Amino acid sequence: RDNGDLRGDETMYSHGIAAIALSEAYAMTGDPRLHDVVERAVDFTYRARNRGVGGWRYDPRQPGDTSVLGWQIMALKSARLADIDVPQRAFQAAADWLEKVSTRRRPGRYAYQPKDDPSHAMTAEGMFVQQLLGRHRAEPRMRDSARYVSAQLPDWSDAPNTYGWYYATLALFQHQGPQWQEWNDSLTKQLLDNQKTEGRSAGSWTPTDEWADIAGRVYQTALCTLMLEVYYRYLPMYTADHVEDPIGTLRGAVTDAVTGEPLPGAVIRLDMQTTSRDDGDDTTPHSITATAAHDGTYVLFAPQVPEFVALSVSNENYIPKTVNVPTEDLEGTTLSLDFQLVPQRTGIIALESVPAVHHLGNDRFQGSVNSQFQRDSEGLLYEAEFRITSDHLQPNFTSVRIEMLAKGVQCPHVVSLNNTQIATLDDSPRDGSFGEFSASIATELLHDGVNRLTIQDISCTGDLDDFEFVNIQLHFAP
Repeated sequence: RDNGDLRGDETMYSHGIAAIALSEAYAMTGDPRLHDVVERAVDFTYRARNRGVGGWRYDPRQPGDTSVLGWQIMALKSARLADIDVPQRAFQAAADWLEKVSTRRRPGRYAYQPKDDPSHAMTAEGMFVQQLLGRHRAEPRMRDSARYVSAQLPDWSDAPNTYGWYYATLALFQHQGPQWQEWNDSLTKQLLDNQKTEGRSAGSWTPTDEWADIAGRVYQTALCTLMLEVYYRYLPMYTADHVEDPIGTLRGAVTDAVTGEPLPGAVIRLDMQTTSRDDGDDTTPHSITATAAHDGTYVLFAPQVPEFVALSVSNENYIPKTVNVPTEDLEGTTLSLDFQLVPQRTGIIALESVPAVHHLGNDRFQGSVNSQFQRDSEGLLYEAEFRITSDHLQPNFTSVRIEMLAKGVQCPHVVSLNNTQIATLDDSPRDGSFGEFSASIATELLHDGVNRLTIQDISCTGDLDDFEFVNIQLHFAP
């Protein structure tokens, strides 16, 4: 309908499911004919929430229930991933509702409505919604949800609830680990053993539980198929973020430095020390990352790290920011760090949209400065290309500075721009922390188009220096 209503003659269940399909179709194809349709569906969903008790239910503005809410949040999340503007308040409404249907004693178990007892299906759905809202797998409530959901393995012969299985499959797949493996082994066997193989219904599943019996064979078959193809539709959110025995927790919020609005989707990155492969191949650096939730908050669980580390925060269309973190402030506790990101503007160029720590040297650590690093050496030369336009050149800007954070520097390493030396990276804090490095650049060395920056490691006093740096930026001034 013109107002974005996709219910037909049915309920908000149908609206939510149809909105998911349209949002995913738009994200996959970019078909401009779908843009306005998805925008109107999102607007209808947003306006259909209950502003008193909260949540969504069968009809717009009815006091909510957890079951209907899950489909609306999946639709809104799909729309956001398709670059449709979704009001932050919609996701906050979901978070508020889940607090209402959980208890202080069991915050990871969810009920259909406030004051109801928690159920397996609603806990599975609530767990998945929390994942969409940015909750991390290591949080106590998420671990409690996983234990509760995975304790009731699928059994087609004993009161099957494929609706609950569907959300349990989504949630445990995102959670990963042994609980997902056990669930998936059981689920796959139950579904394949009970799929019809002969006659007109071949390939389908018979609707056997309460809700499937109402909705019919097509619904039952769709749910079972979606469960079996979960690996192909989604990437696990937390696989790279899982940390065994974290030494501490980083927590905070990422906001727009100008408006103060939260920045959901911002990436918080902590590079990790790597170890060589057993087969002698080169090492594969990796990092621990967290993603800011709907309200801009993040949680990151830190592994064993050096005495000082660089933590970087980035978001599309914003200038990334990096700070030095002393491990002693983090170990055995929760360290709160908030970030305010500045929107991109012509006067600043970041060479990496998501900054990574770079380490030059030979991994021998012969100098006197703290030699604990976040990354193994990537060689003796760092090279990066970046593009500028005539807007960055005279007369718009008359001077430019190169800035970065650096650690462990003991020798005058050569920084060059377009094959001309512009500075020596020759200093960093003596305690082994990341410190600010800055140097002027002659604007005439820059040209419209692709430019090339290099940093060359050198040896001094008989020692090939090992050092790290991160988040190289160019700052232009009138």
